[in-house]
Amino acid sequence: MKKNIIILLTLIVGTLSFPHQTQAVGYGLSISPPLLRIHIKPGKSITQVFTIQNLSNTDKTLVANIVPFSEADQYGNPILDPKANASWLEYFSLVNSQIKLNSPFIIPKESSEQLILSLSIPETAPLKDLYATLIVSTYDNSQNQEFMGTSVKATIGSNLLITISSSAFPDTILKIENFIPIKGTYLQLGNLYFVDSITPITFTATVYNEGSFTAETKGVFRVLTNKNKPVFLQGVLPVNVIAKSKRQIVNTNGLPFEFSPSTGNIGSHQISLEIKTENSNTQTTINVFFFPLKLSLGLLLTIIIIFSIQKFTEKPQEN
Repeated sequence: MKKNIIILLTLIVGTLSFPHQTQAVGYGLSISPPLLRIHIKPGKSITQVFTIQNLSNTDKTLVANIVPFSEADQYGNPILDPKANASWLEYFSLVNSQIKLNSPFIIPKESSEQLILSLSIPETAPLKDLYATLIVSTYDNSQNQEFMGTSVKATIGSNLLITISSSAFPDTILKIENFIPIKGTYLQLGNLYFVDSITPITFTATVYNEGSFTAETKGVFRVLTNKNKPVFLQGVLPVNVIAKSKRQIVNTNGLPFEFSPSTGNIGSHQISLEIKTENSNTQTTINVFFFPLKLSLGLLLTIIIIFSIQKFTEKPQEN
């Protein structure tokens, strides 16, 4: 047993004393613009310049390609499948003299390169939205027999939201969903919320794009009295919502909507959220009643405790 332990310790010490050489590679890449929104008519063409920066201290071999997508998460991040294909990908091309799509190119260290992307829409193209991402990835076709470990690939991308339409503002249909309080002190009875008047309350909401074209969220979060007098206003962060997708709505600071009531806000109020586009709007409302909920619950609990103490301390009466 002692001999086996000595052999094991010898192997561990020997392995740690002569480790394999490791290679750490820094990937400093950036792309500008990171998002491109295009409105184009059938039969027209457009070019856009993308700047790729190599921020590292080594030369980078890169490859650029276009990946289509049709879905995004509630934060607007596209759900990409590198193997996805679409017939309209032939609308895209790079007009650089020496750089082409799906072909490697080199950017020297601490320098940049411009990719000139061309988009040509045929006359017969259907009127709809096209969603794609211009992806730029590191490229390595060498085989180093001495290298041991895992090779890491860096990827950056710019999302392309393309609307093919003959009209300047195609029809959009937005619907606000799940507009509810998520943080604070409140009680719900049916469609009415009883909210503590001295505790901040936070709301969340999502918007669903039922239409076939991308829509931008512009709107306002309001707190109104029962006489429709506004007591609090907060803007909605403008974001793009692609067709047939949902996205979380937040304020202009990128945070959930929050209202801090005061003692002057006692009584019935309405919390409304309104979203407007160029040709449509949607609104939803929550009915709330502000009152000192915590204070009332504390007072009720105190009365119950006092009543219970009195009940158990009363002396039984003799007949």
